[in-house]
Amino acid sequence: MKKVLITSAFSTLIVLAASNPSKEYSYEITPFASGILTDSKSGLDDKNYLNAGISLGRNLDDSFIDQIEVAYLRSDNLKYKDLAGSTNVNRLFLNAVKIFPLNEKFAAYALAGVGYQNVTHEAFEHTDSAVLNYGLGVRYDIPYYGISVKSDVRHLIAVENNANDFMYTLGLAMPLGKKYNDDIKATVPIVEEEKEEIMPAKVEKPLVLPEDDDKDGVINKLDKCPNTTKGVKVNSDGCVETINLNINFDNNSADIKNTYNEKLVSFAKIMQENKNLTAVIEAHTDSKGSDSYNQTLSDRRAISVVNALKQYNIESNRLKAIGYGETQPIASNDNEEGKAQNRRVTALLNQ
Repeated sequence: MKKVLITSAFSTLIVLAASNPSKEYSYEITPFASGILTDSKSGLDDKNYLNAGISLGRNLDDSFIDQIEVAYLRSDNLKYKDLAGSTNVNRLFLNAVKIFPLNEKFAAYALAGVGYQNVTHEAFEHTDSAVLNYGLGVRYDIPYYGISVKSDVRHLIAVENNANDFMYTLGLAMPLGKKYNDDIKATVPIVEEEKEEIMPAKVEKPLVLPEDDDKDGVINKLDKCPNTTKGVKVNSDGCVETINLNINFDNNSADIKNTYNEKLVSFAKIMQENKNLTAVIEAHTDSKGSDSYNQTLSDRRAISVVNALKQYNIESNRLKAIGYGETQPIASNDNEEGKAQNRRVTALLNQ
């Protein structure tokens, strides 16, 4: 038994290198295999037996607890020592899970909860009982595939007879139900093509200055955005231009570097001073990786910038995040310099 415990602990340390658990999905389903080291109160012939199980986790936002997990596991044909016959054991748990990201791919997690075990053939002190459990584990998020390898060690306490079991698991977590940030909304104005105006024959009239109702420097008849906020810089059509935030990301990363804080502050100040403005945050990637992975990565980058702007008191309903993946490069993806330029975020201001 000691050898098994040492082997399990060593395996856990190997995978505990560092993880950034995905928060892009609402649910996570995990089939797993496990072993249970049981104490003498169970009366079982095999003190270390195997189980199979499955769990369904609900990911939570804005909560201290990151996930609520419902787990079911079953053990078949467990033989008793010095007693004819065998038994099956069914266990059901409800656990709260707290995740601690370590880097882009690795995370540690802690869990605790309550459950119930059903023993089909009760003997000795091996009986039906409420069960408490708690444990620690690690997970590795596999790049490009959206799935994770999970492993943990748990302490199981049967309330009925105070029996102590230790369970170690290995599972494969698969995401379900992609999240969408529905509260971030913005509309892009529809600019109608201006019809060519036929100038009448020249008639001597008193000099009249062209009207410019929104005082943006573009006269009404040429202004395609006639209600621009006073003081906002516009282009020749009288509309707010696209602003390049010049935020570039490291490869395979959606983390904003501290060097871009000043740019975020300047952009947020424009929106704070002009309450009628909304913005579309557009994010891009280079061509490294699959199309689907790059689409997900660009979504994360756009949402990362939106969340950063919300920290400067910009209302979420004035912002919209859009990821374009690798579909709109501005430089060649054949060299590192071009790839770095393509890992970018721009912002389109609208009114």
